[in-house]
Formats: sequence, C-alpha cells, structure tokens
Amino acid sequence: MPNPHPQPLPAADGIRGLACLIVLVMHGISFCWPEAFPLLRGGGKYGVWLFFVLSAFLLTLRLQQRGFTAVSLLDYALGRILRILPLFTLACLLYYWAGMGIQNTDQLHAALTFEQGFIHLWTIPVEFKFYLLLPPLAWAGLCLKRRLGNAAILLAGTTLLVLQQSVWPYWQTPENSADTRWYLPSFLFGILAALLLPYLRSLPRIRLATPFALFTLLILLLALPGSRLWLFNTPLSDDLLDKHLYLGLMWACFTGLLLEGHGLAGRLLCSRPLAFLGIFSYSTYLFHWLILMTLAGHWPGHMATFLIGIFLSIAAGAAGHYLAERPLENLRKRLMARIRKPRYLQQ
Repeated sequence: MPNPHPQPLPAADGIRGLACLIVLVMHGISFCWPEAFPLLRGGGKYGVWLFFVLSAFLLTLRLQQRGFTAVSLLDYALGRILRILPLFTLACLLYYWAGMGIQNTDQLHAALTFEQGFIHLWTIPVEFKFYLLLPPLAWAGLCLKRRLGNAAILLAGTTLLVLQQSVWPYWQTPENSADTRWYLPSFLFGILAALLLPYLRSLPRIRLATPFALFTLLILLLALPGSRLWLFNTPLSDDLLDKHLYLGLMWACFTGLLLEGHGLAGRLLCSRPLAFLGIFSYSTYLFHWLILMTLAGHWPGHMATFLIGIFLSIAAGAAGHYLAERPLENLRKRLMARIRKPRYLQQ
C-alpha cells in the first residue's frame, strides 16, 4: 500500500551536499595543485559512491511510498528523464565546445548516447541506466520482505551481490567505465538500506550516528594513497578507484543511520549550507570540472583559485537548478496532474 504520509528525511539534501563537497574538494585540490593528485587519487570517487547509494535509497523509498502502479512508474520515468537528460546534454555540448574531455563529434555522440564516459561525466550514464533496473528490483525486494521478512531480503541481496561479483568482480572494474554492471553493488546497497529502513529506525541511532560518521571519516582519510604512504610507507597507487563494493556498503550504513538527522553529525548534515549544496548538487557536479580546470589552467597553485573555483561551481549549480531543474520539475508536475486528472474533468 502506498504511504500518503511518508516520514521526513531532513538530512537527505545534506548528505547529497556532502557527496558534492567531497567531489569539489578532491578535484579542486588536484587541479590547482597537480602534485597532490597522486596523494588523493580515487578520493573524488568517495562522493560518487555516495551519490549512487543515496540515489538508489531515495528512489526506492519514493516508489514504496507511491506504489508501483502504471501512473507511479510513468511519474518515476518522466522525473528521471527531465532531471537528467537536458542538463547532461547541455554539459556534453559545453565540454565539446571547450575541447575538454570530449574532443570530437564521434566522442560527443558516444557521450550523448551513453556508449562511453568522458572525464567525470561517466557517472551519469552509469546511474541513468540503473534507473531501468531499480523499479523491478525494489518491487521484488518489497514483495519478498512482506512475505518472508528482513532476513529474506538480506539473503536475496547477498546472493545477488555474490552472483554479480562472480561475473564482474570489483577489482576488474575499468577506470571510469560507463557500464552500470560494474557498479551494481553501490546501487543494491542503497536499495537494501531503503527496504531495511524500518529496522534501522529501531536501532539506537541517536547514539550510533555520530560515532559511525567519525568512523567513516577515519576510514576515508586512511584509505587515501597519501595517508597510506605517510603512515605505512605504502607505495602510491590507483587501487582506491575500484573499491565501490566496500565503500558502497559503508555509505549505505551511513545513510541509514544519519538520514533523519540523528546526533551531532546528523545535525551538521541538516545545516543550511550543506542542504543548499545538496539542492544544487547535480548542476554543480556537471559544470564544476569546466570551471575548476579553466581557472587552475590560468592561475595554478593559488588558494584563491581553489576557493573562487569552488564558489563559481556552486554558483553555476544554483543557476542550473533555478533555470533548468526547477522549471523541468514543475513541468513534470503539470504533466502528471493532467494524466491523473479524471477524463471528464479534462473536457
């Protein structure tokens, strides 16, 4: 049964903002101070895995709340198409025009048709293609949960992950691949966390949330190549690039524990700056590479370049949100209102 009165998730935008901030900071440092790049290599993907987990989590919750009717699924599809494709197309055209990442018309065609990923834009095809798989997976998980309980969906989820890893093991993931199959664990963890949210709500999250957030921060810092070099004299490498299996699980736990703003860490995620960044995160993510690379190319090695680049990236995100994302969301609502309106009232 659809839930007409879903519980609020006050930290959702803040968690999305955190993911965006991780990407901005990691890319900003690497672009402005290229000598730091080997020390941080793979750190930007921390935010990407969080985006994947959170997207699957929130969309699964939304489908549970609205049901799996034809109208609900049409609303879901329309929302994904209008939110993702217009701005993604604009971003590809801009990067092609700037000669940054997308160098010729063949590459532009490959980017727009999701055949290949370029620079940071590889994540959009990965996520968009997963949107096709999410409704049947969420529906099957919900049916299994209702019939057999939480243990059954955990067993089913584990079985799916084992099967996926047996065919597409995480350590063979091509760098920045646009094939969704490699990143299925991150999305599956998000779906499972959403289905298990009632159980997570029974945990003492007020006591667990902040310690787990600190534990997550510690793990992320220690996993950076520069940290391992400093602490353990481990040679610099790119082995952090394919750890979405482990980091996806950690981010799913993080999301489930902190999404409703519990503890000091939860309150920080509910703060206005992170929430606003979360609202602008999609457009910010799309255009930040162009802004940061352009500024760093002219004025490398300056803190002012880094800070101005971050500011302008967020400003571009705000512009994209207000000029495109919000109008397109309003268009979706108007179209769905007409579809839901009884036919005799449309005449």
